[in-house]
Amino acid sequence: MLENAYADAYQIAREALAAFIPPKRETVAQYAAMNRRLSNQGGGFVGRWHHEKAPYLVAPMETLTRLDYLTTVVVGPGQSGKTEIAQNWLLKSVANDPGDMLWYMQTDPGLEAFVKSRINTQINSHPEMAMRLGSKPVDDSLHYKMFDGMHVEFLSANDNNLINKSAPRIVADEIDAYPVSLGDIKAVLDVRRQTFGRQSMLLGMSHPDRARGMVPERDWTAGIMALYGDSDRRVWYWPCPHCGAWSSPVPLAARFMVLHYQDDWSLDEIQEKARLICPVNGCLIEDRDRRAMNLAAYRSPFGGWVGEGQEISQDGVVTGELVARDSAGFWIVGAMSPFILGGIGGLARAKAKAEREYEVDGDDKTLRQVVAKQWGFLYSPKRGTGSIDANVLAERAEAALKLAEVPEGVRFLTAGVDANGGRFEWLVRGWGVNGESWVIEKGRLLGDPATNADDWDQLLEIIGRTYPLSDGSRRRMPIRAFGFDSGGEAGVTQQAYSAWHRWRKLKGVVRLIGKIAGRDAWTVIPTKGASALGAQRLVVTYPDTGRKSNRAAAGGTVPVAQFNPNNFKDDLSGQLQKADVGEWYVHFPYALRSPEEPHLWFEQLTAETRMKNGRWEKSIKSRRNEALDLMVLTHVMAHLHGLARIDWAKPPSWAAAWDTNSSLIAGSATPASSAPESTAGSGDAQQKSKSAVHRFR
Repeated sequence: MLENAYADAYQIAREALAAFIPPKRETVAQYAAMNRRLSNQGGGFVGRWHHEKAPYLVAPMETLTRLDYLTTVVVGPGQSGKTEIAQNWLLKSVANDPGDMLWYMQTDPGLEAFVKSRINTQINSHPEMAMRLGSKPVDDSLHYKMFDGMHVEFLSANDNNLINKSAPRIVADEIDAYPVSLGDIKAVLDVRRQTFGRQSMLLGMSHPDRARGMVPERDWTAGIMALYGDSDRRVWYWPCPHCGAWSSPVPLAARFMVLHYQDDWSLDEIQEKARLICPVNGCLIEDRDRRAMNLAAYRSPFGGWVGEGQEISQDGVVTGELVARDSAGFWIVGAMSPFILGGIGGLARAKAKAEREYEVDGDDKTLRQVVAKQWGFLYSPKRGTGSIDANVLAERAEAALKLAEVPEGVRFLTAGVDANGGRFEWLVRGWGVNGESWVIEKGRLLGDPATNADDWDQLLEIIGRTYPLSDGSRRRMPIRAFGFDSGGEAGVTQQAYSAWHRWRKLKGVVRLIGKIAGRDAWTVIPTKGASALGAQRLVVTYPDTGRKSNRAAAGGTVPVAQFNPNNFKDDLSGQLQKADVGEWYVHFPYALRSPEEPHLWFEQLTAETRMKNGRWEKSIKSRRNEALDLMVLTHVMAHLHGLARIDWAKPPSWAAAWDTNSSLIAGSATPASSAPESTAGSGDAQQKSKSAVHRFR
């Protein structure tokens, strides 16, 4: 009895002396590389930790011990290794840098299973943890571990467990599965560590289940993406193994490498044939190439991660300074992970299968799970188009608005051209505060886009147009950005590229404004709609060259604005459904109406319907849809020039109010036609194009 009445003297001495040993100055990543051992009892890799397996985990581990960050945010799918970041942090803390820790998960059953299978196994595999674990029964339970100099509480996320707790280190795992009633989880957890100040760190991790889309201000208001939105927003860039161009598998990136497969393939074909596509030169990338791409990114001077305030060129040169924020944010996606079942083919198959099931039963639960938990992407619910009716839109047309005149509220103009058989259809659209827009003018030029260069040069007259302001001041507004379709029938692409080359040599026609959101913003640029449903929203590429972007831009090589047409048609659908004048509302001049129903231009605007899989298709194959395509194209050009990024309290001078707008031209200038519906055909086009070319010399 007396033996058990006294504490272990060795244990007391060891704990007391350990408190005097300063922690080693090394990061969590450095400690893991030297000391972490993996022991997967259920199968999997067994042995020493190697950063080369999942090198994208290194940077998040390094931020955990930096005093210039208070929070580390990791967005990612399942089986991407993100929880290992927390386990490595726990290992280093116990071994040589003690600090109390709170570890939250979504439910008690899930937490207890995790502690049994992962934490207890980790302790048993690491003597430096086992020897520091308290010997009393109370020191080692499923919810509490007492180590020398620190303790760890494993808690489910609920109101009771989020009060009367305090620790300098907090792990919040699977944040998006926490009860919605908890509100802003970061604000709640910050209270638990506020007395520790800069010595504290919150590690937040989760699948992105609660985000609603890719617009941060609108869609990232809850869950892990709310935390990521407040961080320095780093994304992973890696090089194409064929052309060497750097791009990213993260959809937020300026150059987004998509996973491509054809919708009409069988599931087995999708699993076998799915490939990553280089967004710069269209190279097809095999699953086996991903390991080398990850390693090349990790060994680069910037370690693979590029965040807010930085830009990376196609040849891998990072410029700019990472924004200084208290939170370091990292977005991992399934294509980066070496642990995904079946590789990228498995990812593609799972998504295609879920999409097909959704088309049959209309239930998107499985698709939502696949997108967020396997791909690591943000799931946007498949919205219906509403009841957009051509006649309803026509009834909205405003008699006070005149074609070929800039109404009050317009800050800048964009134009788009669609090359169809035997003609060019074009549209000019004005943009104002918060995306409010006005149709300014539409027209048609007859010609042969597939074969006749002179017909293309007719477009110079459109590019050079300016429009009078409605205030009678004789000031005029030019077109800031002009995009023209480079796809379609055979021969159109070659003619479009040749036209751009010719116009580039003319003074004042084609200019490179600079980079906006990491993309080259040209005043005149060919465009192309991407075919893949998951294609990047907008990227500027140089497809007719293997040269890098900086040399391509300087050398006059043709750029192409490649956009996701389904994405922009979703946007237009939302704009057309806006009933209140203001943000994103579209104004139509009364002259767009036909003398009587049907109103043909508005019929074109509503010619397509959104399918269940998110693709837009004509409801009747014979219907024309040029108005829809041109409205999309004018938005693409506005987006390329930074519409979504404008701070309307302090807009750039070219988007300022009329009295301070730097783009306006005083007095008279090139007049805009008041009857643009058709012009001469190709037989009369040569003289017109020559006069237009002369004007720009």
